[in-house]
Amino acid sequence: MTKTAYILTIYFLTLGLSVSGQNLPTIQATIHASNNYNKSEQAVWQKALDQYSKINSGDTRYDFLSEPDKKMIDSLEMGYGPMTQGVGCSWYCGGGPYKITSSSYLKDEGKITYLSDNIHDFDLFTAWVPDNSNGSIGKKINFHFKPFAPRVNEIIIWNGYIKNTDLWKANSRVAKFKMIVNGKPTAILELKDVNNTQSFKINPIQSTDSTKDLVLTLEILEVYKGTKYYDVAISEINFDGLDVHCFAAGTQITMADNSTKSIEQITKDNWVMTFDNNTNKLVKTQVSELIQARHSNLLKLKFSDREIITTDDHPFWTADKKWASLNPNKSNNNYEQTSEVIQLKIGDRVFIPTENKFIDIISIGTIEEEQLTYTIELKTADNFIANGLLVKTERLKWTN
Repeated sequence: MTKTAYILTIYFLTLGLSVSGQNLPTIQATIHASNNYNKSEQAVWQKALDQYSKINSGDTRYDFLSEPDKKMIDSLEMGYGPMTQGVGCSWYCGGGPYKITSSSYLKDEGKITYLSDNIHDFDLFTAWVPDNSNGSIGKKINFHFKPFAPRVNEIIIWNGYIKNTDLWKANSRVAKFKMIVNGKPTAILELKDVNNTQSFKINPIQSTDSTKDLVLTLEILEVYKGTKYYDVAISEINFDGLDVHCFAAGTQITMADNSTKSIEQITKDNWVMTFDNNTNKLVKTQVSELIQARHSNLLKLKFSDREIITTDDHPFWTADKKWASLNPNKSNNNYEQTSEVIQLKIGDRVFIPTENKFIDIISIGTIEEEQLTYTIELKTADNFIANGLLVKTERLKWTN
């Protein structure tokens, strides 16, 4: 049995595919780790999943388990087995769909369900199976994201009924999905007929209208036939994306006239103050866009005379003459950088450009509740001043 945590990378092809009179780009898959479970392995992992659920609900305790059972729980949390999300904070801390709907689903068989929600429960032993009474082609699954939820740029699919290899072969699988964003067809996802994890990189999508969700729909276009059943099963679809580095409402931005304004009140073409690291002088520049994103698990950085609430990947200018963030991997992987962003930690000194001095970080705390956050893009320059501190703008890495 192989670890399911591996995902594959997929690239847009320049070829178009004609579907119902539409020429859409096709995204093809390359393959990495497989997800093979025989029936005995399924039984072992299912026991672990059941115990893990009881621990989370408070019905049992980890220290009451036998040593073999503890090892299985540990393996689940480390990313092995049929759980697609382990412990710790991922993009899902701020992102992910809040509602899933579908055109249909198969009726329950005893305790086994085939509901729409099964496709996004992080459990490979459940599956969404659309009703097959009039065929599977054209059946849809819809993922609803709140306005300003962090942007989606990757779709990760576990095709077929992964529960065990016999069921995977017996049931049909998806060969092609049409991807539809807010009712508009945008691409064809072409899946391989394997039980490996398959992921699809797309350019970031997000709803920036406070009255409308982002609705991402996948419509079945073609299937691979099972050896026994016509029913099409998809065990899991997850997402990844860009957790925009932002600040909480009320963060004070230094304007070009040296006054301050709350970041949520900034508008396009406002003039703000930036800092030229080459000349060591303050410079005026215009705002090109105010960006909003919904986040949870924000961080509060405390200094002797101020504090700031930020996402973990927002870079600050430090006394080392380098940009530093609390999550430099995310800063470097998701955004274009002219130099590598390094680790920010307690005791580091952050620059206050209007006073030409540095100030120590005293503590770092977590704020768990979800809230709207904000950042700005500038017509020129790559930094601005937030609560007196020099912080960096973001420039997204595009996938095509």
